[in-house]
Amino acid sequence: SSTDRTPEIIAERFPQVQYHRIDRRAFPGAARNVAIPHTRAPLVMMLDADCIAEPGLLEGMVAVHETGEYAAVGGSIGNGTPRSASGLVGYLLEFREFIPEAPRRLVHTVPTANVCYRSEVFEQYGLFADVRASEDLLFNWNISLAGEQIVFEPSLRVTHLNKTGWLNVIRYQRVLGKNSALARHRMNPPFEVIRAYPALGWLMPYLIRFPWLGVSIPPVRLARALVWLVRYDFTSFVMLLLLWPGYFVAALVWALAFVRGLREVRGTPRHATSHAASPEPEKQ
Repeated sequence: SSTDRTPEIIAERFPQVQYHRIDRRAFPGAARNVAIPHTRAPLVMMLDADCIAEPGLLEGMVAVHETGEYAAVGGSIGNGTPRSASGLVGYLLEFREFIPEAPRRLVHTVPTANVCYRSEVFEQYGLFADVRASEDLLFNWNISLAGEQIVFEPSLRVTHLNKTGWLNVIRYQRVLGKNSALARHRMNPPFEVIRAYPALGWLMPYLIRFPWLGVSIPPVRLARALVWLVRYDFTSFVMLLLLWPGYFVAALVWALAFVRGLREVRGTPRHATSHAASPEPEKQ
């Protein structure tokens, strides 16, 4: 759905690629929903527009899928803006659990910035929800609740070109916070699954019921980030110690947007929270 020369570039340089044009600007989930039904392969690979794949990524995804019955294999997200303080803060807020130094493990979700699903998963569980952000979180939660396995393999890496500039990073946290609230409102997962989910899972049922508890999110996120990084990426741990005020402010903006989003959807049907009320898509 881009408005640049993408169609012409693909036609000229990659004539073997099947390209489908959307007449309106679309968020990633909606765009992927157009493409998925056209695939014929047993695996569906997804990569964000602001990510650069490392050599061997596709072969690696296939190899990991062949080792088990995984619904999805997710790879790691590398920091593509290492010299930007604001870029690092935004990167850690969004991808801290999926850094290349993190361990291989079973997870309840992985970012669609770097993931490969079995095609039959979409046939069985449907497509992504029509929301601006967190559509991957919502979809992955649903298949996890159904008993499907998602594995995170850190050796399968992409480099993410993060947003930079404190204003841009903070604005994006507002978007992520609000849409995370919409997604969790629709999930309503059971407690036993919440307890197993990293990243504030145990707080979610209380936040949904008492949104004012959102004030606890920034210190909890900061503490969890520091504990995670001291275990797996000491260099980033040191950087976060220096940049913690910026991280805290950005996490606070996320939390305020999260609380506001929960207040907006309280009492509404869970199927009613779509991106229809969201602002126009930013350029992907």
